[in-house]
Amino acid sequence: MITEKMKHCPILLVDDEPAELEAYSLLLNSMGMNNVKTLSDSRRVLATLENMQSPVLFLDLNMPHMSGQEVLRELKSSKPQIPVIIVTADSEIETAVECLKLGAQDYLVKPIDLKMFSSALRNALEIGLLRNEVMSLKGISFGSREYTNRAFDRIITKSPLMFGLFQYIESIATSGLPTLILGETGSGKELIAKAIHEVSGLPGEFVAVDISGLDDALLSDTLFGHARGAYTGADSIRAGMIEKAADGTIFLDEIGDLSEISQVKLLRLLQEKIYYPLGSDQPKQCQARIITAANKDLSKLAGQEGEFRMDLYYRLSTHLIKVPPLRERKEDIPLLVEHLIASGAKDMNKAVPTISPKAMSLLIQHPFWGNVRELKAYISDAVARCTHGHIQDHLIADRLAGGTSLGRSDIVRTNPLEALFGHFPTLEELADYAVDTALSATDNNQSQAAGLLGVSRQALHKRLKKRNPVSTLADNVNQG
Repeated sequence: MITEKMKHCPILLVDDEPAELEAYSLLLNSMGMNNVKTLSDSRRVLATLENMQSPVLFLDLNMPHMSGQEVLRELKSSKPQIPVIIVTADSEIETAVECLKLGAQDYLVKPIDLKMFSSALRNALEIGLLRNEVMSLKGISFGSREYTNRAFDRIITKSPLMFGLFQYIESIATSGLPTLILGETGSGKELIAKAIHEVSGLPGEFVAVDISGLDDALLSDTLFGHARGAYTGADSIRAGMIEKAADGTIFLDEIGDLSEISQVKLLRLLQEKIYYPLGSDQPKQCQARIITAANKDLSKLAGQEGEFRMDLYYRLSTHLIKVPPLRERKEDIPLLVEHLIASGAKDMNKAVPTISPKAMSLLIQHPFWGNVRELKAYISDAVARCTHGHIQDHLIADRLAGGTSLGRSDIVRTNPLEALFGHFPTLEELADYAVDTALSATDNNQSQAAGLLGVSRQALHKRLKKRNPVSTLADNVNQG
């Protein structure tokens, strides 16, 4: 049911056919909507939406100047909170799937069924109002890159997911309790840890330690320090990183790689708040807040696989933060690209180049399994190679295809798919490649691979059964 509050929500209809605009305007008016605006020029959509509070957008796909998909892509980068309903004569399932992946709320095929139209409108209105109410309670404005606390200035974002994390950080930062940050490699876990430290207002230092390459002895020496004569070559007293971080924060990265012995030492530190430097029997008090991070699912390692102590996991995760990967906040990509281009140009003493819309589109569509670190590598390379102050799409396509030194003529002759397969692949080859890549990325776990592919585990298993039985990858799949 469309409520009285919903009837006042602004609706923007975008279509290059005046007759279509008039027909849908009349339909919406008959349903009680009293704030309907029409637009025939798709290039003016973003500017028009600037002055509309909590709107719903009905968007045609086939329009001159800018297609509906191009508008949708830009809109989801700058105004992800706005529900978009696609209304088109294009009934191709591939087009519908692409629009939904880009963030469309619904997809209606002309001629429109009245019940489906009404249902899509009601759902979009409910979701739009709910999003704005939630973000309003959190004090977040979708149209702004600013956030009230300067501790978050280093984190370039306009993602509602990240703003939600900022709100959580502000609520837990002063507790002083252990915090665990989970996120993929390159997703910005250390930046989050620094933000927690700054929001907490602790007077001491922020000390970061990557423990992934440290064995038990070296870890103890690094964290706890040692007494004189503790081992051959220990000619003087050495303070550990925990002492250096007194009245501040110690950040332990890659905590999932700890050995069992080191896990016990860390658990004792958390429980008793004391530690012993190597070669000393005099305990020292831990006066640092402990923040840890991992790129693995520690709850799974502690539970099903038993590789991580469950009691340690619970101690570390008194506060738990999960950093979303870049592919789940694509609206941040244009902002990050702008920042990285300016930063790269400054480092190379070059004028800041511009980037072509097609190059930006390639980046927005890329999954970025390496997250911001991967994006930084591509942008730094493009800034170094670009000429005439403009980053063209071939500089980005080259890296996305895995190339390192292709010339312009090579790019013209081929494309990323041909570079990857050695020929233009069939749909079946693309599907097999996607399946193999997903299985490889998840250590042959069908459940996780199905999640990456956006299909059910049963559908993935069925596809694998149809494949050539000599495929060793499919034969050794862990059902998950």
